[in-house]
Amino acid sequence: AVPVWYTEVQRRATIDAALIAGLNVLRLINDTTATAFGYGITKMDLPDADNPRHVAFVDVGHSTMSVSIVAFSKGQLTVKATAFDRNLGGRDIDYALVQHFAKEFETKYKIDVLSNPKATFRLATGCEKLKKVLSANAEAPLNVESIMNDIDASSKLTRENYEALIAGVLDRIAAPLEQALVDSGLTVDQIDSVELVGGSSRVPAIRSRISAVFGNKQLSSTLNQDEAVARGATFACATLSPVFRVREFSMVDITPYAIKVQWEKEPDDEDTELLVFDHGNPIPSTKILTFYRKNPFNLEAVYANPDALPGSINPWISRLTVKEAPAPKENGDLSPVKVRVKLNHHGVVSFEQAYYEEVEEKEEKMEVDGEAPKKKRVVKKKDLPFVTGTTSSEPAVVEQLREQENQMHAADKLVNDTVVSIMLVFGSWFHAQIGL
Repeated sequence: AVPVWYTEVQRRATIDAALIAGLNVLRLINDTTATAFGYGITKMDLPDADNPRHVAFVDVGHSTMSVSIVAFSKGQLTVKATAFDRNLGGRDIDYALVQHFAKEFETKYKIDVLSNPKATFRLATGCEKLKKVLSANAEAPLNVESIMNDIDASSKLTRENYEALIAGVLDRIAAPLEQALVDSGLTVDQIDSVELVGGSSRVPAIRSRISAVFGNKQLSSTLNQDEAVARGATFACATLSPVFRVREFSMVDITPYAIKVQWEKEPDDEDTELLVFDHGNPIPSTKILTFYRKNPFNLEAVYANPDALPGSINPWISRLTVKEAPAPKENGDLSPVKVRVKLNHHGVVSFEQAYYEEVEEKEEKMEVDGEAPKKKRVVKKKDLPFVTGTTSSEPAVVEQLREQENQMHAADKLVNDTVVSIMLVFGSWFHAQIGL
């Protein structure tokens, strides 16, 4: 399972890392989709497809927040919309508390906690505990022994003041929820239930803000808030494995980013780019693009809206070079070259095929005497040679890293076996000495 906002380079890097570790990736699944899969596959009362049940899954974790609105019907789920804030979670609350108490201790004890990494870590640990206590109590103490300079720091905080300190974090919760509702085309009244997962969804102030966006609906926590993603990914994996017998349950996911293909302009071209997979396009999906060319040509797949990408990630996705083109027709017209591009089940783009079509006419034998044979048009696909470039590591590099990983594993096993052998020898000697 990967965050729904992962880009092409992040998804391919995850697959490469799994291969290096000796794992066979059957599918990358978005984390909120995994949560939805784990929810739906165990439900026996899902409605028919013409009247689906709409559930919003809100995942507020340590560092990120994601939401998916999913339509459930018998034997399937369809993701209607996803939205996220890549930098909103429990750590932002912890940071706000650390900042508050660091200022307080600077005045109270004349110490600069943030100038000392060890002291900052101790304060952050105390603030995390304070946050958990305030989720169930109106007031909570903070005690950090020997925070720095042999000073035992202490303070306390009420829930009212606590929520005022994290108001900036709480104010950001509504935006991804509202965006998901808009993208889904549904109203708040059409959402049947709201399921919460993620450790930070236990904070009452966060729950209150989520409920307010969905018309003060009763929030559900029927899923294990810490294990829902792993559980859903496990179920999804089991459905792909021939070893396990799992009830049939299909899913249709969507891509969070729009993807376009661009090329160098040719004399007969009207455009130099084409939006191939729009925001919210179903996964997997295949498109056939048509170009009129007489010479080799290149295509590039890139993200259509780079501003939506996390950090400073390069919007470039992949490149296709078609090494040959069909000869022009007898009348001088160019033959159409077709390129098959796929947004696969991992959520990554791949150029699958380049070809042109050749029409042949064949005569059919007739059983009735005297009738002229009929001609049948047969369309044949003629593959064109091509090469692609992606953000994945070269297979040789992956294999080299995999060998290194195996060597490190073997070395660790040798050290462990040696330690065990020494302990056994020492144990035998010690028991012998006792026996003396």
